[in-house]
Amino acid sequence: MGRLDRYIFWTAANAFVGVVVVLAGMIWVTQALRQLDLVTSQGQTILAFVAITSLTMPTLVLVLAPAALFIATAYTLLKLNGDSEIVVMAASGMSHWRVLRALLLLALMVSAFVAGLAIWLVPLSLQTFREQVTKVRADVVSVVAQPGRFINLSQGLVFHIRERSPSGVMTGVFINDARDKDTSTYLADRGQILETDAGIFLVLEHGSIHRRTPGDKSSNTSVVEFQRYAFDLSSLAPSTPGADIRPTERSIFYVLNPPASDFYTRFFPGRFREELHKRLSAGLYPLAFFFIAAAALARPQTTRQSRGAALFAIIPAMGTVQILNFAIAGQLKSQVIAVPLIYLLPIVVMIVCAMILQGWLHPRMPQAFTRLGEAFSRRGKRAAAAGRP
Repeated sequence: MGRLDRYIFWTAANAFVGVVVVLAGMIWVTQALRQLDLVTSQGQTILAFVAITSLTMPTLVLVLAPAALFIATAYTLLKLNGDSEIVVMAASGMSHWRVLRALLLLALMVSAFVAGLAIWLVPLSLQTFREQVTKVRADVVSVVAQPGRFINLSQGLVFHIRERSPSGVMTGVFINDARDKDTSTYLADRGQILETDAGIFLVLEHGSIHRRTPGDKSSNTSVVEFQRYAFDLSSLAPSTPGADIRPTERSIFYVLNPPASDFYTRFFPGRFREELHKRLSAGLYPLAFFFIAAAALARPQTTRQSRGAALFAIIPAMGTVQILNFAIAGQLKSQVIAVPLIYLLPIVVMIVCAMILQGWLHPRMPQAFTRLGEAFSRRGKRAAAAGRP
């Protein structure tokens, strides 16, 4: 890689990293505040709070990386053209494909990075997040919960114990579970936390379960007595339907060949197909966004020519591709025909943009949109000039 390629590559790479860090940090703060009860009411340290909430960062980066690459590509090309560097390169006989070589390398690296996130790291981080939150809830039950006090383990779930022995055995256990339509109340003489390969359980002994439907006056409370009952604490992890692990938390090998006994295989068979193809196609969309920005901004223009129309066109184009991606992905679980479309969409976008770069296609903006874009550009230049000392 020559000096020119390094200059272009690091300009775009720094912009890409900056956009990802700023946007992901802002979103992470808003998401982390939702888990603040880990510190305030459930006895965890600030380090545990940061470690657990940071497990959502790969998901944020996966969502933001394609848009960040688009912004970094547009910023770099606008900077090169604003400083007349692209014009000088073109005058020296350098083609626009040669100018884009360093940016294309960055786009391929981001594409591979996004594919790795979607296929491996994001499912692993979501599964780890679920396990850590479950352990936090179990710690609340076994260690933090004070005898004689009612605590909220999660929304609609209240826990109470009469006393706890030094060995960890709890007596006088009371659990009121109102998370579902039917409210269940668990009463037990004894309870103890048990960790197994299948998950973390609160094993209750010598008690009863009282189930009733709120608001239904004709429904009587049913009482079931038990000698031993395992209350699954894995259900306390957020956004988890009971003890069933979502396809987004499964490894790629599991998603490729899910067992027939899986909850989603039996009742929602299309969920694994949706998850598989969303992961495999994720790496194509950063390249599509890169080509959209390159097709509009890579050709040299003098400083007298406005880029307002091009900027006015590529942002809706990127938004359209993203909306179509969401629309096709939403049909994957119910329509098999959507499977090839999730791959064809970014490939077609890249081919069309490459043809525009090559000069085989010459799309024209409507005059009204062109004038509007130029008006915005002139207004921005006047505002910038007015702000200078």
